[in-house]
Amino acid sequence: MKFTLVLATAAVASGFGIEKDADYAQFQEFVETYGKTYNNQAEVEGRFNIFKQNLALIKERNSDGGKDVHAVNKFADIHPDEFKKMYHGARLSGVDDPSLVKQFNTTAKPANIDWRLKGAVTAVKNQGQCGSCWAFSTTEQIESDTFLATGVLNTLAPQQIVSCDTVDDGCNGGNPINAYSYVKGAGGVEFLKNYPYTSGTTQTAGACDFDKADVAKNTKPTGYNIISQSASQEVNMYSQIQESPMSVCVDATLWQTYSSGIITAADNCGTSIDHAVQAVGIGGADTDTPYWIVRNSWAADWGEDGYVYVATGSNNCGITAEATITDPN
Repeated sequence: MKFTLVLATAAVASGFGIEKDADYAQFQEFVETYGKTYNNQAEVEGRFNIFKQNLALIKERNSDGGKDVHAVNKFADIHPDEFKKMYHGARLSGVDDPSLVKQFNTTAKPANIDWRLKGAVTAVKNQGQCGSCWAFSTTEQIESDTFLATGVLNTLAPQQIVSCDTVDDGCNGGNPINAYSYVKGAGGVEFLKNYPYTSGTTQTAGACDFDKADVAKNTKPTGYNIISQSASQEVNMYSQIQESPMSVCVDATLWQTYSSGIITAADNCGTSIDHAVQAVGIGGADTDTPYWIVRNSWAADWGEDGYVYVATGSNNCGITAEATITDPN
């Protein structure tokens, strides 16, 4: 389904008299800050009403006693249901195979590590208006795992996976485990420069245009490992994050309005999995609120420079539901 984000000038908006609304000045500022334009007067009024609803959500989320901060951002004119269709897209794989679950010392505790500082993480990407988060999470994990095996960090092409993985459903959602299997069968992932991302603006998966000759070396995984599938296995994630980043699936409903800080149990983030991202470290281990450092795929102008911090220990945002890594070639 295609959604067009368009906004209008104050002159057009004044046709409704909404300029007298107490929230209109803030809406005007939002329009100017993010360069929005709407198709017509009816859409101006509709987006303004959604903006007001999101202001109420922001106020509510900032008053729950949590350590996160919510604020107006580029998504403030999008209804939460519409946002989920456009910017989420993860589904749990349903894989239940004990042989794929990596075994750990279950006494591990959160310890600080940031794989960004170790060169294992590429720049934050932008999935745009396409439910392709699952392909981005897959791509990012293969990038990191390949770097740890070879010392070479390549920026790979999520578009290849979105367009060519026939088990998943392009902009309508998918799962990293399925995508790992696709990449293994394809022989690897192309470089981003050879297969640019377009689905974020077209809102469609597009035709597969894969060229095996352009595949980056060592990006064909030999398999994958499940690190966690339940809240009781978050301790496994503490061990794995010391070895590598992880692809994780989460409930990102709360994230639409996230600006900064740590999402904790007080925020009731939810556990209805709908988004795939990458955990790239743990911070704050020497404080009372250690947190997962999570890379999102909504561009670097969202959250903490494209990242969100999620408190460890309470399965916040369902982060333990499906944590995985690949076995690099």
